[in-house]
Amino acid sequence: MATVTINLAALERIAEEKAVAGIQRAALAGEAITKANLSRPGSGRLYGKHQASAPGEPPAVDTGRLRNATQADTQVRRDGDDIVGRVVANVDYAHALEVGTERMAPRPFLGLLATDHADDLRQAFIEGAKD
Repeated sequence: MATVTINLAALERIAEEKAVAGIQRAALAGEAITKANLSRPGSGRLYGKHQASAPGEPPAVDTGRLRNATQADTQVRRDGDDIVGRVVANVDYAHALEVGTERMAPRPFLGLLATDHADDLRQAFIEGAKD
């Protein structure tokens, strides 16, 4: 008779390490996708030399401050049973652009990761977890 013993604690550590690596890779991919979206020209109103984005489009680049402030936070966190990675935009006006204001329609850019780029993030997660 042969016996196989599996150390579940070690197996769980390995699985969690792979999940963390996948989430980190997905966050970095999300940063790259978001920066690419924030590098496209707008198709909205013209303000001097700057052509703004139209409602519903990601913000058009003007000074590049928003794009430069958008980064993957690869410090993976626990939220209950979930392991979470984030892409953040560290400028005071990012939220107003994402959700809009009473005077401006939304110019989503971070939310597009979940709606338009979920497959890309899923693939990045898989690749990161395999490494």
